Amino acid sequence: MQIMTQGDTSLILDIYDTVLDTARWPQVLDRIAASLGARGCMIFELTPGTGSDRILTAPFISEKYDRTLVDDYLRTFSTIEIEDQDVFARFSATGDGIDVIGDHMLAADHATLAARPNARAMADYGIRYRAGALLSKDDPRRDRFSVQFSERHGPFTAEDAAKLQWILPHVAKACALARPVSQLAEMNSGLAEALDRFRIGVCLLRADGQIVMENAEFERQRTEAGVFRRLRDGRLEMCAAADRAWLADLMGSAHCHGRFGARPRKEALGSRSCRAGRLSVELAPITSADAFGERRLDGFALYSLDTGRPIDLDIGLVAQTLSFTASETALVGLLAEGLTNREIAQRRNRSVETVKTQVTSLLSKADCVNRTQFIRLVSNMGAKFLQ
Repeated sequence: MQIMTQGDTSLILDIYDTVLDTARWPQVLDRIAASLGARGCMIFELTPGTGSDRILTAPFISEKYDRTLVDDYLRTFSTIEIEDQDVFARFSATGDGIDVIGDHMLAADHATLAARPNARAMADYGIRYRAGALLSKDDPRRDRFSVQFSERHGPFTAEDAAKLQWILPHVAKACALARPVSQLAEMNSGLAEALDRFRIGVCLLRADGQIVMENAEFERQRTEAGVFRRLRDGRLEMCAAADRAWLADLMGSAHCHGRFGARPRKEALGSRSCRAGRLSVELAPITSADAFGERRLDGFALYSLDTGRPIDLDIGLVAQTLSFTASETALVGLLAEGLTNREIAQRRNRSVETVKTQVTSLLSKADCVNRTQFIRLVSNMGAKFLQ
């Protein structure tokens, strides 16, 4: 068993600080690269579509990289780079874990690989080898990780893979939880002033459970859902014993997070046999929250999605990503409206038992144990998190 060091814990906490401040990613990616002796790292995204219709972007790159050069490279070698990313994705797509694939899978031998035009362009900047992985297997177009190495380091090794095996699940979870903040950043709004526009509940906690702040949606959930309660001393508590055990587990150590690799939504309260009901609750350690006047928080960010309320989804994108039939896609839309099985039965003129069977089949196809987990899954693909 690998023994975690103080430096490991520090890196994990730095990763989770990106949940509230995505501007931290360049420094975090540099730290990950340094731990591997690599040139740098990137997180890619692909726009929806098929083949050459897609566009590859790198929203987060190592601080040492030049943004203009990276963007020029992606434009110049878009077609071949997308093909390479598809190979990395194909070989790392199975299971829940994050499998990092070396570039030896891209060509018959390294000489052939090195002769390709994109490889020659990378070599001009000291990059000879690389590896890639899917960070999200629920939505493969998002959150693709890539690490680049120099000639001196040599090809991607088993030791490199072992190091990334414990780092990348935390990167995957941080990327998933940061999605609403990223939407807000794209609209150039201040985080602290705009949290009440979120369709999800957000609550910042100190290490002892003291509430630092809560947005309007979380306050509504706390007073209406019967899952949380605010104690007289200002601490947040889960009402049910099973839920309190879940929360205590994730507040115990940074290493308790990231257990579900490329499918972090499976870690959420509401994806298991707890009492959160329609709430999907997720937690991440946060060391600072500058936007809220907490330079040294050493606490947690808690996100809570009420899957019983209507959620604005890109239904077509969800159907394309999960390969749903037209009938299944229609059912997704009804679930996103927050309808119960009885209400869906009335809408579709079917029996409740028939609808229950259809919903069960849909959940199985999406690898979800209940509708709360399913709505969390599809919301991460195409939800609009802002009011």
